[in-house]
Amino acid sequence: MNDGLWVKGSLHCHSNLSDGLLAPEAVARFYEEKNYMLLSITDHNKICKVKEFRGIYIYGIEVSKGKCKLGESYHIVALGLDDPAILNINDAQSTIDYINESGGLAFIAHPYWSNLMHEDLSTLDGYVGIEIYNTGCDVEVAKGYSLPYWDCLLSSGRKVWGLAVDDSHRYFKPPIDADGGWIWANVNDASAEEALKAIRNGRFYSSMSPKIFLFDHTLNSLSIDLTPVNRVNLITSNGKGLSVTLDTITRLLESWRHPDKRKICEDIVANIDYLDESNKQKVYIETKKNEKILIELNNKGIIKLEVKKEFKYPYLRVEVVDSEGKCAWINPVINP
Repeated sequence: MNDGLWVKGSLHCHSNLSDGLLAPEAVARFYEEKNYMLLSITDHNKICKVKEFRGIYIYGIEVSKGKCKLGESYHIVALGLDDPAILNINDAQSTIDYINESGGLAFIAHPYWSNLMHEDLSTLDGYVGIEIYNTGCDVEVAKGYSLPYWDCLLSSGRKVWGLAVDDSHRYFKPPIDADGGWIWANVNDASAEEALKAIRNGRFYSSMSPKIFLFDHTLNSLSIDLTPVNRVNLITSNGKGLSVTLDTITRLLESWRHPDKRKICEDIVANIDYLDESNKQKVYIETKKNEKILIELNNKGIIKLEVKKEFKYPYLRVEVVDSEGKCAWINPVINP
């Protein structure tokens, strides 16, 4: 992870200027009280300004433009744009172009909820990312996760970031759609320009709860330190990649220690070592393919994963899942 300031950010939420429950100042206070340092209120067809926010505030707007293959509109979130002229544009691609030409950035909101197809996303250019998790779409209609769209775009060679957002409207009114998805952005200073640059360059990760403390990657190794999780997924194109879970680790250890059961895993595992320290455990696994894996655990879950193997994939992204099923997603590493 980069040095500098890490700020928690909400990039898609609504006030009563459009269809949200709270006034803009109340929305700002809501996120301040939950320790967000980056905020953009993205009302439908209206640019919202707030008088006070103790952090980085970015002008934003959500617009519905064009038609996808199934007849639905694209929902486009624009950040860094203080220009209502965007409302006069009807075409989705022209809207994205206008946002970029104006110095802002665009991302595609809730592809799953919007009934988009891969072809709809692959025909558009110039957007920085898509919403891979949308809290409101999840809690209201169970269409909050858009991860297959992300992997299809990445597998086709597109450099697209993944964003977790709230899309909050209700805040305190069940089903609660606020403080469920956010980004952690790495900025050099607390300015809107720097925050926009960080998002545009992918210097952030998305989360529903887990925190990432370290992520390092080369073509031959990967290392990640994080808050306790039950699962770490290394996801890439086709059926490649790797998934490490607490359940798999436990079963491998049990089988390896039992002479009669060891043969169950001997076709993939060459050796397993286990070290029990005072407050954590370390599991060293060497596979038959000469891959080396180190897992560190505490009493709550996996807190470190190191993998030494060839990562000659077109792209590689990391996804983690904690004991409550909440996820975090690191933006993809794109290999040449």
